Amino acid sequence: MFRVVSPLIGRSVTFQDKLISVSFRGPGFDHVRLFAAIIVLLHHCRGIQYYDFRDDPLLQYSGGFLDFGRFAVITFFAISGFLVTPSLLRTGNVIDYAVHRSMRIFPALIVVVALTMLLLGPAFTTETFSSYFRDPQTYRYAKNVFTSVVDHLPGVTERPGTQLSINGSLWTLHFEVLCYILLGSIGAIGMLSRRNAVLALWCAVYAVYAAICMIPSFAAALPVRISTFVGLFVYFGSGVLLYLFRERVPFSIPLASAAIALLLLALPLGGGPLTAPICLPYLMVLCGLSNLSGRVSVKKDLSYGIYLIHAPVLFAFSLTFPGVHTWWIGAVVVVLLTSILAYASWVFVERPALNKKKAAAAWVQRRIGTLMQTLVGRPPTRATGRDDGFPARTD
Repeated sequence: MFRVVSPLIGRSVTFQDKLISVSFRGPGFDHVRLFAAIIVLLHHCRGIQYYDFRDDPLLQYSGGFLDFGRFAVITFFAISGFLVTPSLLRTGNVIDYAVHRSMRIFPALIVVVALTMLLLGPAFTTETFSSYFRDPQTYRYAKNVFTSVVDHLPGVTERPGTQLSINGSLWTLHFEVLCYILLGSIGAIGMLSRRNAVLALWCAVYAVYAAICMIPSFAAALPVRISTFVGLFVYFGSGVLLYLFRERVPFSIPLASAAIALLLLALPLGGGPLTAPICLPYLMVLCGLSNLSGRVSVKKDLSYGIYLIHAPVLFAFSLTFPGVHTWWIGAVVVVLLTSILAYASWVFVERPALNKKKAAAAWVQRRIGTLMQTLVGRPPTRATGRDDGFPARTD
């Protein structure tokens, strides 16, 4: 039986039942994230054989609106919005929320950026070892740690004068952090508990997104960074709303089938910008809440590691075996190597960091409390003596 989990009451319900509430945890979320990470990996591996990104089948079907890589990124953002909202809504503690998000994103990112800069770059640069490490561009690559994307390392080229992007996937992290910041700001002002206000905000973002996608002159008038953020936050916000309105959202086979049919009809007709922000997050969250995977469980969350690591592995494979032009052969090798490295990242970096997130949040809370006490809470310092010769009062 196909089931959806309703953890607020700790039971499973079939799609034939009407869900009263939906939890922020479900048996399928790790599977969906792993699926999305592998889709991104395969999408990039197709570049071994198909140099023109327009060869993507989904991009052709959707009239240039959506490729498989973007589909996977949308999946990550929608699920992220659904999963990170509950703790912030429940506690209202923005500091804990910020620390927990940071402990999930930055430890693995720091390790991947450092190893790429210090090991992978020197292995493939055309410069001498000493020149590579004297070049300021080498150290500018470290800005990726702060989600400020730097694509290139000195001397790493496919052919003379053509620099290669080392890890193009990192660009999404900047916008994910911005989504977290905006959600945290909404929580800090108490707006998150007023879900109709959040819905109104999302509707405004949705309208801007539709205009960007469907009105070229409007899109040209906006900075690319703003357009990109809007194009990702609309899906993140959909995930947020699916949680906030969880008791009113019917997760059912008929509604899921209708969402799929609407997407399949709208995408080739140019209606993707209107339907995708509503239908895709619904379908992805539904999959996360379901037992689609059956008894097959994901015991290690490798999705983030695969997402971070696959591009440098593909980059190294492409330079090491330039004669390989069959994309699925490269994909087999890259999936294998990336999975091993992602497992190591989870065991030695990500899981230990997550295990310390509560302690880290408590430490930050204490430090902030001490700082605030120092700035505004400490009573004025008393003099140690008086001009009239009497000792200072100690009461």
